[in-house]
Amino acid sequence: MGDFDAVQAKMEKFFVPMMNKLGNNKVLQSISNGVMMTLPLTLGASVFTILGNFPVPVVSEYLIKIGVAEHLNAISGATIGILALFISFTVAYNFTKLSGADGVRGGLFSLASFLILMPQTVGKASNPIGAFATSYLGSSGLFVAFIVALSVAKIYVVLVNNKKVVIKLPESVPPMVAQNFEPLLVGLIIFIIIFVVRLVIGYTSYGNLFDLINKIIAAPLMSVGGSIPAIMLVYVLANVLFFFGIHPSPLQAILSPIILGMQMEAVKNLQNHESISYLTNLVTFDFINNDGTGSTLSLLVAILIFGRSKRYRTLAKLSAAPNIFGINEPVIFGLPIMFNPILFIPFVLSSVVS
Repeated sequence: MGDFDAVQAKMEKFFVPMMNKLGNNKVLQSISNGVMMTLPLTLGASVFTILGNFPVPVVSEYLIKIGVAEHLNAISGATIGILALFISFTVAYNFTKLSGADGVRGGLFSLASFLILMPQTVGKASNPIGAFATSYLGSSGLFVAFIVALSVAKIYVVLVNNKKVVIKLPESVPPMVAQNFEPLLVGLIIFIIIFVVRLVIGYTSYGNLFDLINKIIAAPLMSVGGSIPAIMLVYVLANVLFFFGIHPSPLQAILSPIILGMQMEAVKNLQNHESISYLTNLVTFDFINNDGTGSTLSLLVAILIFGRSKRYRTLAKLSAAPNIFGINEPVIFGLPIMFNPILFIPFVLSSVVS
């Protein structure tokens, strides 16, 4: 066995079991699938966000003057601006469904719990107005949405699998009615738990779960986990894993809530005409992740410009379009890059060089 084969064997022995566990982890799958479900909303709305905050001052001022900017920003306000609200449903839906329970009911209980835990008045304490603060529905509520979604979904799954708390009606009752009555006790128990959490935190100096999570967990996590060295480390490891045929999506899913929080904060800054928070971190992330894992689009471009092999040029033509959208399995397995010692160093270091 050569040196490369020995390294391969050690990598497979160490990483394959770990990545299999991560890949089958319901929490990571739920986060990844839940975020993916919101992509049609965020991608579509991002176009209107750019138009409503056009980077050319003359155009931007004109759109504000004629009143169009307000309506363009309303689209992002009702999608990206309240993304935490959608996440609280989609993540819980996926976790409940993966656990073999009713995903819609799990998602609805999570959504209701998320809103219950939120402050329901805005304005001065002397003259409060009954309303939900949009800041808690967006970037400031994102980490709470993930925590609530996973926690409530887990509680829901445990309770519905307990026959003592599920109401069973006689067979004479229509199935539609019976199915909706079954989780009544389950919902009651979930709301009691959420009530206790809201009550206890309400007596602390933080006042609500959102401020507590953002100050104790979210801020440090984004500062450390979303730092430039951390982003680079994750993507270098992802490249190494993919080189040995281990799909890195579970590893990248760990980073996705942090990056998503930074992106939502940046959108809010843009709309308020403020300096962009985490700008350097997001620029690093965009360049380190500008196409598929390992920046393989640059390799395909190089093949199309300099390549003489008909086989490689055909592969590059077929793989280029999917690669733009982050799908680079054809080139990873077709060139191949996987287990190709000549391409190991450029593939692994390509993200850092970018």
